Amino acid sequence: MEQRPNRRPGRAGSSQRDTVRIDGSPRSTETPVHRRDTEIVDTAAYAKRAKAPRRPRALLASALATTLWCATVVVTPILVCVILGWWQAGATGSVANVAAAAGVAWLSGHGVPVDIGPMHLSIPPLALTALIAWRLAKAAAGTTRAIGGRDTAAVRAAAGLVTIFYTGLVAGAAALCTTGPFTVDLLPALLHAVPLIIAATAFGAAREAGVLPWDTASVWLRRGLRTGMITVGALLACGAAATGVAFAVRGPVVADTLRVYGSESWIVALLSLLYLPNLAVWAAAYITGPGFAVGAGTAVQAELVELGPLPAFPVFAAVPNATLPAYATILIGLPLMLAAVFGVILTYRSPDLRVPRVTTAATVAAATAALALGLLAYLSGGAAGTDLLADLGPDPLAVAGIGGVQFLIGLVGAALIARLFAVHRRAAEAELVRRDTVVIPEPAPSRDDGLP
Repeated sequence: MEQRPNRRPGRAGSSQRDTVRIDGSPRSTETPVHRRDTEIVDTAAYAKRAKAPRRPRALLASALATTLWCATVVVTPILVCVILGWWQAGATGSVANVAAAAGVAWLSGHGVPVDIGPMHLSIPPLALTALIAWRLAKAAAGTTRAIGGRDTAAVRAAAGLVTIFYTGLVAGAAALCTTGPFTVDLLPALLHAVPLIIAATAFGAAREAGVLPWDTASVWLRRGLRTGMITVGALLACGAAATGVAFAVRGPVVADTLRVYGSESWIVALLSLLYLPNLAVWAAAYITGPGFAVGAGTAVQAELVELGPLPAFPVFAAVPNATLPAYATILIGLPLMLAAVFGVILTYRSPDLRVPRVTTAATVAAATAALALGLLAYLSGGAAGTDLLADLGPDPLAVAGIGGVQFLIGLVGAALIARLFAVHRRAAEAELVRRDTVVIPEPAPSRDDGLP
């Protein structure tokens, strides 16, 4: 048996093949290459068959490694902070309770409701939630990269296995953290954590594999979705700025609240930082109109403030205790103004779309912004105790409804008005001029002044 190698080696999967003689006789120079006793063997197919058994093992190993690393990166800083606080408090309590406290803090980032003694906590710190979602997406992307996935089957395999492993970690943490003053129910924990896990892993794996439906969607749909997300981002930025102003104005009250905790004030300050994104969403709901609640039977709106007794916590110290001044009522129209600005930008960047498509894109943008704002309002709320603090945060339906009306009027109206004044035509003409204009330098006055 004689094998003749390829003259020019190629990559795996190429069309080059090897010819193998199967009669066992020596090859003669007079014998043609393609004879009846010669068989064409595809070495790339054999290579794929040889590597096929290794792919499940690579998938399993990479999914396990990336999942454990994802959990370790998030849990380790939490555990360090809990241990430091435990030591500073005099190291009272068992080590098991310290580990359970770290696990409860980690679970709360997934939106899992927990009970700490008589207090029921179901409001997730959105800063920790964003970090967990980012690490989950990175874990799914790393698993997809390890197996060389470039199709939807690889995305399903990688995201599914990471989801299964991570869900097991959440279930184990919920079972182990039910000790001492902490209580975590397994079924509610899975119901709150699994949707976040599935969404984050699916996005990370699909983005790594390059099979996101974003590239195949229509132009008007992509521009509408992008405009809606940018509008919500701008509104949240305004809410974050309003939160900073509230902390600056009520700075002495916040400082007095921190002094109550003495040497443990840094722990309270750290918890307040984790809940700052929640406050930005609450401020966005305040600007939009529906406002938010800080306890059962309370309301914080621009024209109405009804508050009950609040605990000594820096987050509650920055809550407005009076109606909005007359000179600041312009904040109420901020969502409408932002929507109008981005409606004009949508028209300016869409010179290739006709009026029906621009109107549809603006409507999609308004719907996207309303849904995103309502979802954030739902995630930012919850309970931080019983009785008075059983209801915290804005009403998602009211925020999505009132915000959606403002977004729809601003985006669609501004887009049509900008179309009426032919903003898109000027944008297209400016782009053509920028591409086609050639700058010709003036001739030098003499030969000596010319450039070499």
